[in-house]
Amino acid sequence: MYVAIGGGGMAAAVSTWIKGIWPECRLIGVEGEGQASMRAALEAGKPVGLDYVDLFCDGTAVTQVGELTYEICRENLDDIVTVTNAEVSAAIKAHWDGMRVVPEPSGAMSLAGLQKHLRAGEVGEDEKCVTILCGANMDFAQLAQISRQSGLAGGRVNRWRFSISERAGSLVEVLEGLPGGVSIYDLQYGRTDTAEQHPILSLVSPESDQEEFEEWLRNEHPTAERVTDAPEARHRVIPFSPSLFEEPWFVEVEFSERAGALLAFMREVRSYASLCYFNYTYSGERVGRAFLGLDFGSSELKNQGVAALQGLEGGAWRALREVDFS
Repeated sequence: MYVAIGGGGMAAAVSTWIKGIWPECRLIGVEGEGQASMRAALEAGKPVGLDYVDLFCDGTAVTQVGELTYEICRENLDDIVTVTNAEVSAAIKAHWDGMRVVPEPSGAMSLAGLQKHLRAGEVGEDEKCVTILCGANMDFAQLAQISRQSGLAGGRVNRWRFSISERAGSLVEVLEGLPGGVSIYDLQYGRTDTAEQHPILSLVSPESDQEEFEEWLRNEHPTAERVTDAPEARHRVIPFSPSLFEEPWFVEVEFSERAGALLAFMREVRSYASLCYFNYTYSGERVGRAFLGLDFGSSELKNQGVAALQGLEGGAWRALREVDFS
């Protein structure tokens, strides 16, 4: 049985009841990585205060567990597992997918613990598992953040910073080389004043294709850096140097959100201009939207290129609005 821990009250009560009627049941406490006050207490041999508490799972965010709950949990709990905010978000999504309920983050924590153990192979095929669903105090404004993070657990989506040369088509070549089972969740790129460029790609890699993906990284992009939890990736900081642009066209575009659509769109663009800015993230809609900058090199080429690209609208993509940064 998996039970979330904040101050330890629910864990103490549930563990006392379960151990009384079913002593052979294993009880696993679940805490957030940035608020593991019970684990800290067990390691110290007494309740201790945390210097910092992550508030994402606000219902379990306490700086120090209680004396009584500590004593009971120390006696009754068989293990404690800590989970990340991304793993909690994935558990919230699992509740929605399976039962059409949306618990608050702390309420999904116990399922996040079970899912983590399942991924690690720490749950036997014949074992019966119970998680406790609780907490309906979901802040609606938090849903967007939860949705973004829900794919980042369990190795399904990770952010990678690639090193590519500063030449036309180099980013498209990276995308063209992606293994078949990998898809693009998010793309952040801005041209900077260096010989190498460093786009950040959030890539969906199914568990079944993970080995192929990792082999592709080792062989084709050994310098790629995993930046899943890097602040600049999480907050979508996209540096770029406007002084390097000659005749840019900044435009918001919309394209069909289907497998291969983003790559097909970029292949079309490559024929007319070099990419100097790209900001795209998957939203779950039937269409994808991106804000991009295309550099044509000269005003004449820009007029021709923009006209040609607009002539391709209506099928795979269409321009929504232009933005003038001059």
